[in-house]
Amino acid sequence: MLVTLWRHGEAGYASLDAQRELTPRGVSHVKETAQLYRRVCEQSGMDFPALCLHSPLARTLQTATLLDEDLGFQWRVASDLLAPNCDDYISGAYLDESQPHQLLVGHQPYLSQLIDVWCDTDDFSPLEPSGFALIRLTAPCRGGGELLHHAPRGLLL
Repeated sequence: MLVTLWRHGEAGYASLDAQRELTPRGVSHVKETAQLYRRVCEQSGMDFPALCLHSPLARTLQTATLLDEDLGFQWRVASDLLAPNCDDYISGAYLDESQPHQLLVGHQPYLSQLIDVWCDTDDFSPLEPSGFALIRLTAPCRGGGELLHHAPRGLLL
């Protein structure tokens, strides 16, 4: 299966972390990076993800919504397993094995640590806001994935 890990766009401040929303720059950055992602998929002959899983926090919901507008997911689902402070790097309990390509919108440091574990490497830059990584995942375990594309910064505005 293919799994795209996408860090939410730049977020502003709020009294509660869960309520932090994307800044105008964050919205623009997500939209621009979605075009880069579209080109990567098209040039590689990959279908777009049909399923988007995201953390339940405001900034990841907004990012997933913007990506949905461009990529047209069949399903968009919030998962508490992608919320901040998640530390399950092995089970991939949120993955849907029936989906050949799915996109996960989440937070740092979790997403970059997933790349490290699944691809058994730390030879990459951590994902910045709206950065993404495309992985061919054989199994959600150490070394169970191959990093196909890494855009740690997405597109810089």
